[in-house]
Amino acid sequence: MNVLNVPVTRYTDHGSTVEGEQLAMEEPLEIHIDGERFYMTMRLPGEEIPLAVGLCFTEGIIGSVDDLAGASYCGDLSANKIDIRLNDKEKREAALAQKRRRSVAYSSCGICGSDMVEDLACSINKIEIKTTMEFSMLSRMQQALVEKQDVHRATRGTHAAGIFDAKGGLLSFAEDVGRHNALDKAIGKLVLERRVGEAAVVQLSSRLSYEMVMKSVRLGAEILVGVSAATSLAVEVGRRMGLTLVGSLRNNRGNVFTHPERLVTRP
Repeated sequence: MNVLNVPVTRYTDHGSTVEGEQLAMEEPLEIHIDGERFYMTMRLPGEEIPLAVGLCFTEGIIGSVDDLAGASYCGDLSANKIDIRLNDKEKREAALAQKRRRSVAYSSCGICGSDMVEDLACSINKIEIKTTMEFSMLSRMQQALVEKQDVHRATRGTHAAGIFDAKGGLLSFAEDVGRHNALDKAIGKLVLERRVGEAAVVQLSSRLSYEMVMKSVRLGAEILVGVSAATSLAVEVGRRMGLTLVGSLRNNRGNVFTHPERLVTRP
């Protein structure tokens, strides 16, 4: 379960005792694309290939599993390095060049939120309204997410992401020490299974930031739900891109920031 037991000195009103404490494991992961280092992150060990594939998908490097020539652990006996191989080298170079140009422009001119929204809007189509559901269904999905968080129950040190279809069925789930990694892992599983088109609702154990909204928009999900608040840029992106954004969902209550027309309540 990627949990490590360590000794701690626990203090209470009655003094101190030495006890065991379970911690979520954290290890670095390098992701290489065709042998070139692309990204490094700290993650919960396990599901490294879905994480790498999901990251490439949400970064726009690949559009589907058909763009992959392969994905494997690197041959140096390390579980902390993944190599992604692409079929279309020109597409890889174009995507990486675009990221480099954007980085240089932002560094020299200064980045602002509206620039990021425009970049996203230019590369991704606005999400159409195809799904409507009762608001109460979101709480049932959230409970399904909570029930699968084994590492979090043991450590209270991880985030989780779940992806559901339009009928509330769980398609993909992942836990990680990083909220971005958890979502990339869950998305990567769908990419590898060719089920991206079934994704309708993304449930998160975290707040709703720009990055989480961006990943959900690239996935094509219609509804993004989190247990915590949303940021202003997340709301702006959700409104612009046609994503229904629901924050602070707890006990069948929540705040719908954008496109509430997808959610209904019983009369």
